Amino acid sequence: MKKKNEAKKKTKKPKQNYQRRLLSDAKIEKLPKGKTVTESLPGQGTGAILFEARQSGDIDAYFRMRTNGKSKKIKIGIFKRSEKSPGLTLTEIREKAGEFSGIAIKHGDVKKHLEEKKKIEELENQERELALLEAVMAATKEKPTASLEVLFLDYVESLEGTRGVSYIKELKRVLNNEFKKNHQSIMDKKAKDINPKDITEILQPIWDRGAKSMSGKVRAYLHSAFEFGLKNENSLKRKNSSIYCLDKNPVSMIPKDHKTKAIKRALNSKELNFFWHSFLEYESVGPVVKRFLLFIIATGGQRIMQVAREPWTSYDLSRRVLKTEHRKGNDNPRIHLVPLTERAINLLQEVRSINPNSKHPWSTNGKTLIDINTLSGAVIKWLESPLSQMEGEKFEKFTPRDLRRTCTQIMQFKNIPDKDSDILQSHGISGVVEEHYRNNPYAFMPKNWNTINKFEKGLDDILNGKDLDMDDTYTFDFLN
Repeated sequence: MKKKNEAKKKTKKPKQNYQRRLLSDAKIEKLPKGKTVTESLPGQGTGAILFEARQSGDIDAYFRMRTNGKSKKIKIGIFKRSEKSPGLTLTEIREKAGEFSGIAIKHGDVKKHLEEKKKIEELENQERELALLEAVMAATKEKPTASLEVLFLDYVESLEGTRGVSYIKELKRVLNNEFKKNHQSIMDKKAKDINPKDITEILQPIWDRGAKSMSGKVRAYLHSAFEFGLKNENSLKRKNSSIYCLDKNPVSMIPKDHKTKAIKRALNSKELNFFWHSFLEYESVGPVVKRFLLFIIATGGQRIMQVAREPWTSYDLSRRVLKTEHRKGNDNPRIHLVPLTERAINLLQEVRSINPNSKHPWSTNGKTLIDINTLSGAVIKWLESPLSQMEGEKFEKFTPRDLRRTCTQIMQFKNIPDKDSDILQSHGISGVVEEHYRNNPYAFMPKNWNTINKFEKGLDDILNGKDLDMDDTYTFDFLN
């Protein structure tokens, strides 16, 4: 019986009893340098966590698993030894190890699976970035058509360097004070959707307040802006990429209700003589401003802004020549050479003594260019002063621009051919021959010297008291 019981004990299978090994934070923290310790994961064949103490003091955590008799490990991170030290807590390490264990059971090689997953994620990111880039490019291609405000701004920008500063300022003033201030909703509309009713809505208030001339100017500004848009969108020389999609000019349908009156004011011989001597003595206007207006007369009535913007480097006083540029539209500036008489040279020398270090002769402070409004204001001040009383009568109003017309009429009195007068005053001479053959400004100098000398003789007669208007040659009974 005893032997039978012993035989039963020998054949009985031992009881399987798996017990998981858990580590505490304290035990891991106390791990000696160079030593390792493991913590098993729940279940059999699920792997373990290996902690390894480095010489640096860090404790690295690894997920370890045996497959086909071979042990493989993958780093989880650094064990967080204290609240302020970097790394992962024991709980976080166990969670990460659990993820790796699931991957190992399902896919086998954890490291290979993670590398493949990373490649897939990188590819997905690249595809997302590419899709975003394509969307941005598509949005750029589908750029919305420009508003009326953008069209007008593009038009103004296209004039920079080709038109005078005062004209550009006026366009910007109209944009801000007339368009944006009173009609922002219209300015926000797409330029292609603007109709004649919108244009009328802009112009009518200006007309109704009695500014009929201004209404005509604003109409002209808008008409030019739309003409610019119609031509510029398909131009090879365009400066911007705005899209207008215009097929007509809505301003063309608005009639020109205001007819600008031709200006005919010119100073006669007695008026010019009186103005020259009286204005030079007028102390309420600066010396540079006074001499600038007289210089315009002395040079035969040159364009005010052309002369005003030229620096001293444009003057050759030894050869007595001034180089100016006639700028209009988008064409290259046309060079114009002005011969300088002794009278003009004297005025320049007086100005240089006032601002000896200025880069420009026509500057009131030696730094900024003279402004056309300053010139107009100077004439108005003189007209309103007692000094302008001529033979007890009030001097008839005029503007600086009328001096150019005055010089033209002096040249008429001196029997200077109209074409020679136009060339001296930088009027554009049209025609294929003039544009393509007689287009050398230097070749005009002999003719210009002949013209200015004849003009100077007439001007000198006037300033010495001769009245060309009362000359027997030009006196008729029906004019008395």
